[in-house]
Amino acid sequence: QHCAQLAQNNDVEGLKAALDIFHPDLVLQQRKDIRRLDLSRTLTGTSLEIIRKALMRMPRRVTQAHSKRAGVVLAMCHVNGVPSLLFEKRAASLRAHPDEICLPGGMFCSVEDKTIVETCLREMGEEIGGLPFEQNTSGFSGVNVLGVLRCNWGNVHHLVGVAVTPLVVILQKDLGDLRLEPNKDEVSEVFTVPVHTLLDSSKWIHKEDHAPIFIGGPYAIWGLTGYILQRFMKDILLPHHVKLTNH
Repeated sequence: QHCAQLAQNNDVEGLKAALDIFHPDLVLQQRKDIRRLDLSRTLTGTSLEIIRKALMRMPRRVTQAHSKRAGVVLAMCHVNGVPSLLFEKRAASLRAHPDEICLPGGMFCSVEDKTIVETCLREMGEEIGGLPFEQNTSGFSGVNVLGVLRCNWGNVHHLVGVAVTPLVVILQKDLGDLRLEPNKDEVSEVFTVPVHTLLDSSKWIHKEDHAPIFIGGPYAIWGLTGYILQRFMKDILLPHHVKLTNH
């Protein structure tokens, strides 16, 4: 009605201004802005919803069943407001993969766990004390589950001999003021890496027939963890017009 009135009044400039918002270039930019993932500051509900929907839209992969199942956690968090991911350095005393960098997680236990989500969060709580979440009768509080990263189980099984499900979560409290206490029997150190550093392609090494290696943190991240980490960066974060700075 507004445009019709402008046309009736021969208000060409007014009509042009009213219709400018429908210009294809502007519509395309607005669509990009809606999908823009802002990692330059504390993650908002909009950014988390973008990640959640991206995980849901990943193609389902049907592969052969595996008797051994495990889960790991891509734990997104904030450290003094900076979006980051949480990692562990395995204890030197462990028989399997001592001193290696990994994500929190462990083997699925049919006695303790109803789902792989419970496996992931239970194991993370056992490995790292002081995290701002806890298990209660209705589930887990202090953490939001965003979804599952659907990797190629064939590739994962080839790397470690176990079908591993990566769970993506966001811890609700900032870790900057918290004192984390790793279970020394399993974990020698807990550390975080800012997401903007993980997205820096110059911090990655790629070799044929090897999982990618991240070299931008306090320790090199390779093997299964490197594979899962880059899948998360490439398949979930990077396609969404990521904003990394305030400029």
